[in-house]
Amino acid sequence: MEANNDFLMELETVLEQQRESLENKEFQDLKGNLRLFTSAYDGIYNLFLKKGLVTEDPYKYEQKISEITPPSSDSVLDSEKINAISQRLSVYDSQLDFLNNFYQFSADFITMPRIKKIILLIKWVKWEKLSEASMDINTKILAELFGRITQGTDKMSISLINDSLKRMCDLSKKIVSILKIISVYQREKYKFDIRGNIIIQLGITPKDMQAEPEDTLIKIKQNFVKVMGKGIPFYSELIKEIFAEEGVTEGDSLKSELIKKLSQKKVKKEEKKEINYRQLLMDAVRVLSTVSIPLEQALNKLDFNNSLIKEKTLSFGDKFKLWIMNFSQKESEKKIIAIEIFDERLSSNKTIQLNFTEYLEDGKKKMRTMAALSNKVSTIYRKLETASEDAVLSFISKSLEDITIIAGKLDPVNTYLKSEAGRDQRKSLKGVKIEYTSIKNILVKTNQKRHEYISRMEEIEQMKKLGVL
Repeated sequence: MEANNDFLMELETVLEQQRESLENKEFQDLKGNLRLFTSAYDGIYNLFLKKGLVTEDPYKYEQKISEITPPSSDSVLDSEKINAISQRLSVYDSQLDFLNNFYQFSADFITMPRIKKIILLIKWVKWEKLSEASMDINTKILAELFGRITQGTDKMSISLINDSLKRMCDLSKKIVSILKIISVYQREKYKFDIRGNIIIQLGITPKDMQAEPEDTLIKIKQNFVKVMGKGIPFYSELIKEIFAEEGVTEGDSLKSELIKKLSQKKVKKEEKKEINYRQLLMDAVRVLSTVSIPLEQALNKLDFNNSLIKEKTLSFGDKFKLWIMNFSQKESEKKIIAIEIFDERLSSNKTIQLNFTEYLEDGKKKMRTMAALSNKVSTIYRKLETASEDAVLSFISKSLEDITIIAGKLDPVNTYLKSEAGRDQRKSLKGVKIEYTSIKNILVKTNQKRHEYISRMEEIEQMKKLGVL
């Protein structure tokens, strides 16, 4: 009996140490990762709403939540699946909000039943296995919605949704891993409470546990609510673990292993390599610099097409006059053209007046700037290397915006030039679609790097606010 008391005292000590360790680290990490998981989900959910793939639940703010409960996973008819997933995603959003803002991240609150609830909520959709062939109805419908975006032409949305999904998959693994660590403590704390509050009070001996295990289990269950109180679940498998630990043959070794497991010093973490966030920005600059090649090729083609048309339509006298003007370095007349571009704000085409001469000049100036970025000894590159991260980020964002505007006019300008050409001239005109596609791809890759940097900075800021960093 004295040996058993010594075991209980030692067990109580290591459990208290384990609790303190969990409160200082795991619960804080859990809180931070759940907030980041919710942030990533919000990015996906809001994009679905913006694209009109789902509708907002008008009764969302009338929901009364008292405990975590994952949305329904019941099957639905094809004709009702959009309404059903809209309502379920709204519920999921509210559940995550409740989890983040009303749950207490402590050993007293995050009990085994609540651990199970959080895991069920995080795994409500198989985020890491989104497939239209999934047997899970919610996973299947969401895979269809993801497909509508990723199979489209909106590269920015595709990048955002893929990035958010990856973050959710990574974070869900971290969350479940942390909950498993907390679960080990809660299991052993539960068994410790059973030992002290029921087994000792009822006078149950190790002999009773070994000779009459079923009768002893029934006796504990009959007195469970009276001693432990309402709301505490009865886990027969954990009580049977106590019986095994009190056994004559393996009891001592099981107890020893238990103490060792709970008091085991954490392996010193390898020193994390400091992530060079600035390098993420400079990687974006490097990718962006490659746009100079297709941009130069496209602008040269426009210049060639314009010259070809103008040369073939000018009289001999006009050609001689133009030659004299160029020779004397006088500015040639500005050419104003009418082109049709797509206005994203209005979601329709509109006609604008464009100064073709200035457009080419501005485009080539931007092209030369981008080309200089590929040279690490150039003035502009060296300035960016020593500039603040905010300044580099601002430069990248502004450059993306400027080049997007220039690239968006390449095809409309060439369409105009083709309309001005005669039939015999059109065969000699050069297209710009290949260059335009290359430019778009480079802009998307650059924006992915930029978005990665912003996401990392947001994560760090969130962690700082939560006191994790």
